[in-house]
Amino acid sequence: MAKAGDKSGGSGKKGLKRKAPTEEPQEAAVAEDETTESGAQPPKATAFPPGFSISEIKNKQRRHLMFMRWKQQQRKEKLAAKKKLKKEREALGDKAPPKPIPKTIDNQRVHDETVVDPNDEEVAYDEATDEFSSYFNRQTSPKILITTCDRPHGRTVRLCEQLSTVIPNAHVYYRRGLALKKIIPQCISRDFTDLMVINEDRKVPNGLILSHLPNGPTAHFKMSSVRLRKEIKRRGKDPTEHIPEIILNNFTTRLGHSVGRMFASLFPHNPEFVGRQVATFHNQRDYIFFRFHRYIFKSEKKVGIQELGPRFTLKLRSLQKGTFDSKYGEYEWVHK
Repeated sequence: MAKAGDKSGGSGKKGLKRKAPTEEPQEAAVAEDETTESGAQPPKATAFPPGFSISEIKNKQRRHLMFMRWKQQQRKEKLAAKKKLKKEREALGDKAPPKPIPKTIDNQRVHDETVVDPNDEEVAYDEATDEFSSYFNRQTSPKILITTCDRPHGRTVRLCEQLSTVIPNAHVYYRRGLALKKIIPQCISRDFTDLMVINEDRKVPNGLILSHLPNGPTAHFKMSSVRLRKEIKRRGKDPTEHIPEIILNNFTTRLGHSVGRMFASLFPHNPEFVGRQVATFHNQRDYIFFRFHRYIFKSEKKVGIQELGPRFTLKLRSLQKGTFDSKYGEYEWVHK
């Protein structure tokens, strides 16, 4: 029995001797990682070999640490190259080559043939005879009715109330189960120029119907990324009653021209610049981003902006001639 015990004891000592050399560098590596992560010692700048692969590291903590060091090294190299290029351009002065234009989704798109020229005679004739000509000729002033779907929830109601503070002369009325075909004649009889209906799904606003009265057209939008005022970080104070400015970006096609004129007809003429408020409809990749800001003069040369809210994104689904008629309506454009 003693001999067997001696053999087992000897084998145990041999096992310890074998494991010791492999465990010591691992413990040292873990200790080094703990000191760097705790902040006791600053991380040393390491030069990674060309064939180095972080994914081969088995230890998760060490793999994450080496990845962060690699990212930091990449940022330093990028910043150094940027500073070097800036010094070279300053040294060359006017002889410096022009800056390369970065490739983006917008400038790589195929040219749209439906882009219109504002000075085109045909476009000018269409603007003079379309449904919005009375507004742009200052014959009518906008008056908007904002309503919701049947049995709206709190988020949709709050969005309607906040839109009424953004759009001047807008009135919020509850639907009360009435069909739109019955609401539209009542709006026309009370001199409303536009009808705005906000739909919802699962307590979230997801659709917008905008109908210009009395002769249309009617646009149906998909609504997404809705943020109310309380959900916007670093927002400014509530908007005032001043008439805001309106900015329309990239409504350059035939279809975009009609949609842009529809948005413009919601706001009165002669904005009050004292209020320093601006409503923006920005069209990019066929998505319409709505923002409401107040700009602040920091100095004679610097101007800052403060978002007031709400914000949302629209996607045009269809454009229909005349007022809302889901059964017999004639559609000018339908999204496919």
